[in-house]
Amino acid sequence: MQRKLKRAAELGGLARNLASLRRGSSASAKKSQLAVVQRLARLHGLPQKIGQILSLGELGEDEPCFSSLTETAPGLSAQEAFQEIEEALGRPLEDCFLRIEEEGVGASLAQVHQAVLRDGRTVAVKIQYPGMAEALDVDLHALGWLTAPVGGLHRGFDLSGYRREIGGMFREELDFRHEARMLGSFVRVARGFPRVEIPEVIEECSGPRVLTMTWLGGEPFSSTQAWPLEARREAASTLLRLFLESCFSWGLLHADPHSGNYRFRLEHERPVIGLLDFGCVKKLDARTTWALASLIEDTAADQLEATRASAHFETLGFQALLLVPMQHLLPGLCEILFEPFCTSGPFDLHAWRLGERVEAHLGEFRWNFRMAGPPELIFFMRAYQGLIQYLKALEAPVNWQEAYRSLTMPALLQQPRSDQPVRPAPAVPVLSRALKIRVLQHGCTKAEVTFPPTAAENLVELLPPGLDEKLSRRGIDVARIARETASGGFAPGDLFQFEEGAKSYRVWLE
Repeated sequence: MQRKLKRAAELGGLARNLASLRRGSSASAKKSQLAVVQRLARLHGLPQKIGQILSLGELGEDEPCFSSLTETAPGLSAQEAFQEIEEALGRPLEDCFLRIEEEGVGASLAQVHQAVLRDGRTVAVKIQYPGMAEALDVDLHALGWLTAPVGGLHRGFDLSGYRREIGGMFREELDFRHEARMLGSFVRVARGFPRVEIPEVIEECSGPRVLTMTWLGGEPFSSTQAWPLEARREAASTLLRLFLESCFSWGLLHADPHSGNYRFRLEHERPVIGLLDFGCVKKLDARTTWALASLIEDTAADQLEATRASAHFETLGFQALLLVPMQHLLPGLCEILFEPFCTSGPFDLHAWRLGERVEAHLGEFRWNFRMAGPPELIFFMRAYQGLIQYLKALEAPVNWQEAYRSLTMPALLQQPRSDQPVRPAPAVPVLSRALKIRVLQHGCTKAEVTFPPTAAENLVELLPPGLDEKLSRRGIDVARIARETASGGFAPGDLFQFEEGAKSYRVWLE
């Protein structure tokens, strides 16, 4: 309990650092960033993983800030680490290793020491920090504001769903036997990638909290900046093909793409890419890969009309109620999202301007799309965004369409059966055009979401968790308002307004 309270206090300090980072001036930004990085490194776990995600945006920069979180100072002294390894293995170090380096490298959940096996092979020994499983519960409780620097998971998002998805993946990552199995799976499926190196697990020197693997040589990603253009282009093509095969052929995606998990080197002027850390591997089911492939295929063939696009997004897990008001925008949105796959020849990611164009296209519905997205896609999006950042930083455009067309995709052979319920038509005429929920903070719009007007019948379910109780204490009966709104034909007008400190909520039909 004392350890949990201490971590909660540390996370509270991090929250204050993040707040100052968001509202600080350019003069204080560097100081705030340094304070955030120091806390993230000290806390390890989920906080450090958030920093590692931020580091992807710094690839190729001369003065990165968060990139130091991909490989940090070890959290354990050599003596502590060796003791943990012996306890995890249940035998002395000498039984496995001829020698082991005292200096280790820290990561989010563990630290790594180079060692030599008794048979002479050089290996990496990964030992988990003690107390990580206990820290997870505290970190997940703080998930909402902890993710603020990477877009934020706060009011309006399925935060409990994100906690389940992230917590489930984190728990798998804490079991090094799971990582060993995933590593073995990747070794088997990636045999067609001779330019990709994957370590081999040393089973007899591994366990639930310690993982011994063959050592992969190579340099950090920054070394590729000095490579010739053709070497960078081949590296970019390899990363793209590896991602596409993972998604559409294997259904097994390496979802932890920060630069500490890659090694790069040239062999006879050709790139070799080392891939590390298989604790965070996302399994994609047939429905997901089918829906993604169908969106790409239909967009490329100019056959994607609004209802078909909406059906594909719903198959991916998007919330239908949030998609309905913006359904007419979905075909145009897909043209932006999947432009690399629809372009013949090398695609310049710098000219794509993805975020800017998506926001301009969606306009007032941009929050609808963000909130509609399912938690289950968070690791896919993490891997996809990582791929884009690497390809941008390599400055060597490649042909996405050609790479995609070269795939063998079992996901397209059979359409999964849909189990989406059919919503009954309303029993009374609908008089308004849309249900709107707007959240203001200090007078500025924090979010504005649009639903079909008939969604007002289920208004309680649409509100942020706990808000209906606060409204009830103010004499605002949301369930009664919903019933009266439905029986009255969903007539235009305000349903209620509510203020809570610097925040205010307005719910209305227009």
